[in-house]
Amino acid sequence: MFPETASASTPAPAQGLQPGRVPRVLRYPDDSLLLVGGIPGAGKSTLLNRLFALEGTETHPVRTPEGTRVIDSQQSRNRLTRRLRALPYPAWRWMMHCLHYLRVLQALRVGGGPVVVHVTATRRLMLRLLGRYCRRIGVEVHLLLIDADPQAALRGQIERGRRLTAHNHRWHVRRWRRVLVDCAAGAQALVPGARSLLLVRREAVEEVAEIRFTADAQGPPGDGAAPAAMP
Repeated sequence: MFPETASASTPAPAQGLQPGRVPRVLRYPDDSLLLVGGIPGAGKSTLLNRLFALEGTETHPVRTPEGTRVIDSQQSRNRLTRRLRALPYPAWRWMMHCLHYLRVLQALRVGGGPVVVHVTATRRLMLRLLGRYCRRIGVEVHLLLIDADPQAALRGQIERGRRLTAHNHRWHVRRWRRVLVDCAAGAQALVPGARSLLLVRREAVEEVAEIRFTADAQGPPGDGAAPAAMP
């Protein structure tokens, strides 16, 4: 029996950067929007907490001393938990997502510095809407995606006390596989008008020591070789 081969018409998914190949410092232009995405449990909040000195207990977006605004969905969840703790989280999850993206839109509308946003990259409609809005107001969009093993991501959720149902976990995993396929076509296949895309394996993202926004940053971010998914 011959081994099965993938159809020539089926694009291969992009491969994230492995340990040892990740730039230590990621550089982006001032006044840009950086979307940090991945499936639940991939390590998005962990990365933001480490790089921007967050505690994970904040209830509002945080502005760093350098002027970067960091918006994590956990902030909206913390805010709403105070008033809705008597209700099961699935009953008001939609409210948390609405509040999170309203905060993102407000930060973009006000302007005045870069914005870093935690996103679930499997919600493609929201990515497209953000991309179109940013293109309309003249804000550059950049993507930093964390590719995690599904089981490792699920363990990450359990450790944070945010375990998904088996159904929701499978839903995110299926959609993430489609994201990886689109990553191979470049940033704009995910977000209209996006300028760059960096795809990093979960076990390698710890090598990122700093995200820096500067006026002279141009082109793909980072000090090293760009991944295949970079346009």
